Amino acid sequence: MTRAMLLLAAAALATACGAGSLAEAPAGGKPEPVPVTVANVAVRPVERSVSVVGTLAASAQADLASEVDGQVTAIVADLGDRVTQGQVLARVRRDEIEARLREAEASLEKATADEGRARPLHAEGVISVQEYEQVRTALDVARARRDQLRIQLEHTDIRSPLDASVAARLVDAGSYVRQGTVLFRLVQDDPLKFRGEVPEREVPALRPGQEVRVSVDPFPGETFFGEVSRIGSAADPAARSLAFEAAVPNADHRLRPGFFGHGEVVVGKDDRALAVPRAALTSFAGVTKLFVIEDGVAREHEVTLGVDLGDGWVEVAQGVVQGKQVATSGLSKLADGTAIVVRVDVPPGA
Repeated sequence: MTRAMLLLAAAALATACGAGSLAEAPAGGKPEPVPVTVANVAVRPVERSVSVVGTLAASAQADLASEVDGQVTAIVADLGDRVTQGQVLARVRRDEIEARLREAEASLEKATADEGRARPLHAEGVISVQEYEQVRTALDVARARRDQLRIQLEHTDIRSPLDASVAARLVDAGSYVRQGTVLFRLVQDDPLKFRGEVPEREVPALRPGQEVRVSVDPFPGETFFGEVSRIGSAADPAARSLAFEAAVPNADHRLRPGFFGHGEVVVGKDDRALAVPRAALTSFAGVTKLFVIEDGVAREHEVTLGVDLGDGWVEVAQGVVQGKQVATSGLSKLADGTAIVVRVDVPPGA
């Protein structure tokens, strides 16, 4: 190939490359504006909550024991029964106590008569003060014995000390029980206590009276509402958490003590939080940013996110102000200062 032919080929190649460069860049060497969709920074109500796990417990529990010795003659309540305060749950044999009570009443009657005869004799000086005091003492002892047996007779009826449910029946009719033998275990299940723990970092936001939403596996899709009633005074150094209790109404008694539950403690509400579409956000190396549109130019802003609102929007705690527009597409082509053009073929926020 001659030198002249080589020069012609090089010229042709240079011409082709120059034509391609001119096609990619507009006149004047400035890049074309990047078409983007935009959305307004919105004002949304935001609810701040802390997720916890815990267990439902009875608000009160009692082991009901016999206060007298004797044979159980009747069982009136059983497992799962609802009982009211003062209701008879079982009975212990009472005929022996009744017999001793009749004997004590007869002794009291005699002691009362003896004291009645001794009083005027003491006033007249016929008997000494010591003799009269002996008669008075015998009367007091007889009266105390009668009262004691009356109390024992009342205790042969085993009564519930509170409105509750029977969690366990521990004896059968015919069993012989002694004083202190547990017959029933009772639980008060309205309201219930939801006991959980919150991380140390959330403790400053926890307050009595805050709403708690509880869900349990036996009733999927249902939420039970309560409120924080008690907050622990000392944190667990191993778990780095603080215990709390929430009162959960249970009027229909569907929830049971011992159920495991997932809870949300509502620690704050903000009716005027700023939010942007999640499509406006981009993250790299732990830094989240978005592009605010100002005078036809994209300006990069680093932001701090808050609560995920669950409908494609997310709260921005820091980094934007109300009234601005943010880019929601074409983010990979944008940098700080990139010229943009807002697409008009789609509605804002699309």
